[in-house]
Amino acid sequence: MALSTDQRVVLAGMAGAAGTALAVVWASGALGIPAPPEAPTAGDRLAFALRCDLFAALALFAGIAAVARYRFFENEIDGTLAPRAHRLDVHRAYIQNTLEQLALLLVAHLAFAASQPAERLRLLPVLVGLFLLGRAAFWLGYLHSAPARAFGFALTFYPTAVLLVYDALRIGSR
Repeated sequence: MALSTDQRVVLAGMAGAAGTALAVVWASGALGIPAPPEAPTAGDRLAFALRCDLFAALALFAGIAAVARYRFFENEIDGTLAPRAHRLDVHRAYIQNTLEQLALLLVAHLAFAASQPAERLRLLPVLVGLFLLGRAAFWLGYLHSAPARAFGFALTFYPTAVLLVYDALRIGSR
């Protein structure tokens, strides 16, 4: 089966994102990122996760602000009309996808924080950094072309998906 050019671009983006995520997570351990402050209780660990994830929510905020700014300055204030510009379509798709990704991230991070010792929580700021990098790459790539968003999508999705599966396996094995 021969792959189309778009499929090859998507496959390359997915592979690049997987490699980037693995390298960043490995490097973060190798660089000795310090553990978060003492978090002896589940409540402390959940609070730390939420403080980290606040930064992930800024990705959604940025998309909403971009749509508001675009609608105001391009006189597209009547939100009931179909958008006249590709840029607005991309901004709206970015918001929708970011909301979906953020919902998964929150569940994965909170489940992880609730079930792990404090020293393992050093992974959460790294994962939030990957999320933000992935969201930026998704948005910028999508403004270029639909296949160009693949790297950003995968960089956002893969770390969260791995953590969700890890969390589910840990809960299932108890």
